[in-house]
Amino acid sequence: MEINNSVLNKDINLLSIEDFDLDIFEDLIRLKRIYKCLFSDSNTLFFAFRREENLTDKKELKKLKVRILESFKDYGEYIILKELDSSRFDSVGRININDHTYNFLFDVWKYFYSCTFFIPTEKFNFFDYITFQKKNRFHDIGNEKLLINHYANFSCIKGLGGDNLIISYRNDFKLPDLPIRL
Repeated sequence: MEINNSVLNKDINLLSIEDFDLDIFEDLIRLKRIYKCLFSDSNTLFFAFRREENLTDKKELKKLKVRILESFKDYGEYIILKELDSSRFDSVGRININDHTYNFLFDVWKYFYSCTFFIPTEKFNFFDYITFQKKNRFHDIGNEKLLINHYANFSCIKGLGGDNLIISYRNDFKLPDLPIRL
């Protein structure tokens, strides 16, 4: 697992956690520790999703879909905003964080091709987020618009290929120290 820093623009930094594999137990533990540094049980996470993953086995996708939808039903909310067919859609969700959430994030990672999640600021509610996503049509590179408007302090983005996590954050926000080593 490697960490690389970069700059998206004068206001937004990117921290990439690269070269991990969700099928390797040690990488799962490391990522879970990182998530626990970023999120706590008193938080709510907002999500943006775009279509089913096309690299995951179809049987596994069906199991993941059931678990994910049950989790949203039990702990939050899930809304499809636009659907072309059963595997191509744009959706959003919110979930209240608990001990279950950290494993839930791994299911989300495997099921969705594109995934972003973040803790909203107090002034940004789920209805606002739905409106934001409809207006921007999921075109917010590095979540720049989300961060510049102070709707979040940082966001997590599934990198292409699913083997990296990109944390985008405003320059005026200090990320917690992230544990990369076991």
